[in-house]
Amino acid sequence: MCKNTNYNLIAKFFQTKTKVLVKHIIFSVLNPVTKQMKKHTFRIVCSMVILIISHFYLTGQNETSFVNSLKNNETSALEIYLEDKIDFCIFEDQQIMLKKAAMLKLKDFLNSYKIVNAEIIHKGTSKDKSSQYKVVKITTNKETFRMFIYASGEIGAKTIKEIRIDKF
Repeated sequence: MCKNTNYNLIAKFFQTKTKVLVKHIIFSVLNPVTKQMKKHTFRIVCSMVILIISHFYLTGQNETSFVNSLKNNETSALEIYLEDKIDFCIFEDQQIMLKKAAMLKLKDFLNSYKIVNAEIIHKGTSKDKSSQYKVVKITTNKETFRMFIYASGEIGAKTIKEIRIDKF
């Protein structure tokens, strides 16, 4: 009995020490990997959050920049957004024309009607996100107009394919 009791005590001692030793070995081997993985994962998540926020910020900024350029009669800033050929329509006079010709017509419009306010009242995106449209309410010193803008993708450099201006 004494031998058995000693054996049981020695077995429990080695089991406990072995478990602790195995846990210690596993923890020491895996812990640096775990810390590196945590740092790496944290960096990836932070990068993704920054990219997503900047994407929405820049998208909104292009949209806002276009509307602000329109408000401030900055035709040179508006020209950046237009494709080389554009479907341009003012009061039912619709033509497909080169960017330069469309800018001349837009300049004439902006010189004839001084814009007091311009705001996006509606916008939409195609299901596959290949195109967008915006409806801008333009308030001038004489009348109120509706501007429809159609772009391939998000509004940015050389993406606007169509502009229509009608009375509101």
